[in-house]
Amino acid sequence: MGFFKFGKHHSQTSSNTEKEPATERPLHIETPVTPPVQKEIPTPVASSPPKKKKEEEDVADFFTVNIYDMFKYEPVSVRKGKGANGHPVEIFELELPELELSAFFKVEIHQYENKRYDLVFISKTNEAGDRLKQFIDFSGKAFGPDFMQKGNFNANDLRDTALGVFSRIWYNKVRIENASFTLTLTLYGITPER
Repeated sequence: MGFFKFGKHHSQTSSNTEKEPATERPLHIETPVTPPVQKEIPTPVASSPPKKKKEEEDVADFFTVNIYDMFKYEPVSVRKGKGANGHPVEIFELELPELELSAFFKVEIHQYENKRYDLVFISKTNEAGDRLKQFIDFSGKAFGPDFMQKGNFNANDLRDTALGVFSRIWYNKVRIENASFTLTLTLYGITPER
């Protein structure tokens, strides 16, 4: 039997170890990148420019009914008598097709002998909404401060409506109040269209 001689094995860190030849790669090769899948973005539909809100120039601009031609809505005659001014008056009532100034569901038309009339809008609410506040502010600009020198709707008016003492009165023009804890709005001396 023979003996095998095992020699010292040199580690690969020795200087005479040959390195594996390096493969050359071409410079600046980038791996291909697949773009992410994009969702189709819908093209916006061309729309007309937003309509500017019509600037109110007259009290009538606040109402959907034509306050200068109330009899075209066929109001119902409810009584005859004397108006607050002592003149004969016929009172008509009309249920409104929609709430006026976001508050008023009915209107009384107080027609005088000269065919002019007053409109008394009646609500079931004590709360002044935004549209009524805008109407009050408009009236202050159009007619000046009311008889108590009040102008725009303010925080004190919120308190006054809760107490049932709210009012704005421009004599022979407009009267807004809530004496019975429901708002009423009166427009005076309307000359009908003819």
